[in-house]
Amino acid sequence: MTFLLRQTICSHLHCSRPEKILNVFQRIHLRFFQACGLASGRTSSASLRTATSDRLLHPYAASLLLLVSVFVPLNLGETALAQTEPPGHQSERAAQIIIEQTQALIETHQYDAAAASLKTFLAGYPNSGYVDDAYLLLATALLRNKQATEAIFYLEQLMADHPSSPLVGRARLLLATAHADLGNPDQALAILAEARSLEDSVEIKRDALKLSGEILITKGDYPHAIQSWLDDLNLAPEDERAEVRARIQSLIKDKMDRKALHRLRDTYPTTFPGDLALIRLIELYTMKGEDHQAERNLRIFLNRFPVHDYAPTATESLKSLKGRLKASQFVIVAIIPTSGRHSRFGTEVYNGIKLALEKGKETLGLTSIGLIVIDSETDKTLLHFQLSDAIAEYKPLAVIGPLFSRDLPLIAELAEKTETPFLTPTAALADVRRLGTYLFNTSTSFFQQAHRMADYAVQYLGYTRFCILHPDNTYGQELARLFAQEVRQFGGEIIAVESYKETETDFGAQIRRLKAEDLKRHGRAKTVPMSKGGTRVVYEPGFDAVFLPGRSSQIGLLTSQLLFYDVKVGFLGNSTWNAPDLLRVADRTIEGDVFVDGFFADSPNPTIHDFVVRYRLRHQTDPTSFAAQAYDATRLVLEAVTRGATSGRAIRDQLTRSPDLPVLSGPAAFGPNGTLDRKLFVIEVKKGKFVQVD
Repeated sequence: MTFLLRQTICSHLHCSRPEKILNVFQRIHLRFFQACGLASGRTSSASLRTATSDRLLHPYAASLLLLVSVFVPLNLGETALAQTEPPGHQSERAAQIIIEQTQALIETHQYDAAAASLKTFLAGYPNSGYVDDAYLLLATALLRNKQATEAIFYLEQLMADHPSSPLVGRARLLLATAHADLGNPDQALAILAEARSLEDSVEIKRDALKLSGEILITKGDYPHAIQSWLDDLNLAPEDERAEVRARIQSLIKDKMDRKALHRLRDTYPTTFPGDLALIRLIELYTMKGEDHQAERNLRIFLNRFPVHDYAPTATESLKSLKGRLKASQFVIVAIIPTSGRHSRFGTEVYNGIKLALEKGKETLGLTSIGLIVIDSETDKTLLHFQLSDAIAEYKPLAVIGPLFSRDLPLIAELAEKTETPFLTPTAALADVRRLGTYLFNTSTSFFQQAHRMADYAVQYLGYTRFCILHPDNTYGQELARLFAQEVRQFGGEIIAVESYKETETDFGAQIRRLKAEDLKRHGRAKTVPMSKGGTRVVYEPGFDAVFLPGRSSQIGLLTSQLLFYDVKVGFLGNSTWNAPDLLRVADRTIEGDVFVDGFFADSPNPTIHDFVVRYRLRHQTDPTSFAAQAYDATRLVLEAVTRGATSGRAIRDQLTRSPDLPVLSGPAAFGPNGTLDRKLFVIEVKKGKFVQVD
């Protein structure tokens, strides 16, 4: 083609009719544009402008234009036009050729040359009909050359000087791109929203939606990115929808974590892309070995998409999971919240159970243990049915759960009827045995915490007088009552008890009442001189410590205000203090103070250290007390099996009678009320860290 073009141009170069050269050029130009899909039988300036505005020229067409510019100098075209057309037409034809040349420069990545040419064009042809094309091409060259700020200037110039130009829509898209490149995604998204609302062109709307999705991805806003692309999908012709679907599928597979996938699954429960979210969740849970979550999502998928192409695969996967359980030597059931607002607690418990099963396989020789997980947050009638069905079909050794005291009466009768031990790792109810002989509790009870704290404060610290400041809820009231009871058992004295609402931040009234009560007994108010003259009354507490069984987020407020009111005594806490945020909110106000808990991740105890290391390796975070207590519950069941128990009744008897059950904190035993009597740790706040002291 290059040879043909050279021969044709050279053969007519000295022709006495220059317009003939132009006609030859136009015919070749037209044919090549048609071959490249950029013209439809016309070579008018309007058709060329459409090609310019909609997208840059095809590379091959651009190369031809560049080649023509070499063999047909601009002054030759001007000479020919001068003889055949009025001067205005001659100028526009020259402008058109320059625009086409710069397109070719851009397509060959010669951005500096293209920008220089276009700036010269704008200076030399200020009134040309191609000025808006020049602005758009110049902005394109600058953007590709990473000069977004300058590109914005020319795009805004185009939109201000040529508001009715057909290129304004494309200018908005480029303007949004420039702002995104400069790190202004919100401004870019606002411009794209304007483009969608103001433009009639479906192509512009679709490009704006696609670009919006890409920018939203950079912000990590995957749900809105998907919504943008779904809007694009609705506008796309049938033959282009597969590409949009593939784009959404790629985002779901490559970017979205489980939390985002759950949200997407629930946002589009029975439509695309809810099906893709479910499939991806099934894949992730299967890879992680979380069979209960894989099974749950498989059942959800089959319920919502029964005729989907993936439905046969989902059915086979369910059969495979069930087959593996059937083949297990032993089975354990867990009742935990896998959905709803308590699901994070369920995850912690599940992690503890799984770690205990893995440890059991390694050290106890139990190589085949299946785990069935039932969501406790479902309808109670359905929960009872699912639990009964699982016990009847799989004959589990025991059930770990439920987590909450409110659910224990629901399962107590079933436990007795089926002779299946139920071990709750977290329920606050201390006396579970009053509900049935097959119920056990491995959580750290309120009584144990109150007893251990009172014992340490009186026997080790030598404290004898106490005040209590507690939240006004069932939890706070019970701990306050038990602590006061245990202090008196050890011969101590309770000076005053005050409560506060969980929403309160100013505790001045309660503290003043504590001081007033203390001043009636042992407290003193001394008048002391001030350095600058005068005197002030200083309060000297007549008690040794304040027990503060509150949320860790409120402890800092309480202790700082107690010190402000001259209540300079020891502060005592319970397991709610065992939280990293306490060290941030309380800072130095609790330095040297102590609290108790049944689990301490930084304990030097080798058994706990091994558990924590394993947990961190598996989950990249520290275990909570819920995870530790679930680990203990599962471990006790497995230990009973190694000691010869093979039935629910035998496991119950082992748990009830053994005086040295192996739990993380050391040998323990279940008391008459079904609660595990374990050693509780005393933990001190020392130099901004938690340190085990006993």
